[in-house]
Amino acid sequence: MTGSTSYELTKLSSDPKQFLYGFATPSGNFKIVEHSLIETRDDRKVYNLGFGDYNAETGQVIDDEVSNKGDGRIILNTVLSTIPLFFDQNPSDALIVQGSDSRDDFPEKCRLTCIKRCTDNCRKQHQRIRIYCNFLDKNFGSLVKNYIFFGLSESRELDFEQYIPGNSYQRGFDL
Repeated sequence: MTGSTSYELTKLSSDPKQFLYGFATPSGNFKIVEHSLIETRDDRKVYNLGFGDYNAETGQVIDDEVSNKGDGRIILNTVLSTIPLFFDQNPSDALIVQGSDSRDDFPEKCRLTCIKRCTDNCRKQHQRIRIYCNFLDKNFGSLVKNYIFFGLSESRELDFEQYIPGNSYQRGFDL
């Protein structure tokens, strides 16, 4: 661990289409942070920021499970610490942040095991992007000095707007 605020990162790959970082937690989980190229917009490469538990048997990143080992804030800080590393290497590119719980099929999957028994709206949907937005809202003043933020609101399809702290978004877009 690097102090008590984040875990120590290991760079696993710097392929131009995929940047991988890994870290181990005290509970024995190995997590992967992945910045993967998803599209090019206006001559700017756009990468998705993803993370999850690494399954050594399949080689896949499992991004839709929650470990709940009490270290969520440290994991979030560790994942977010990869963003400056990404932009140091890719200053003219963009990074999209969205949660696996923002997928259209999430409420249906959640209802299979959820104890909350939500009816119309799944209360867990978009929970991960809300955590990211809460972090961004709390640190916006210092982060906006180095980055430009956009958000995709729930009411607008694929139309990013300038990020406004306190607003609700489905995705975040950092430049």
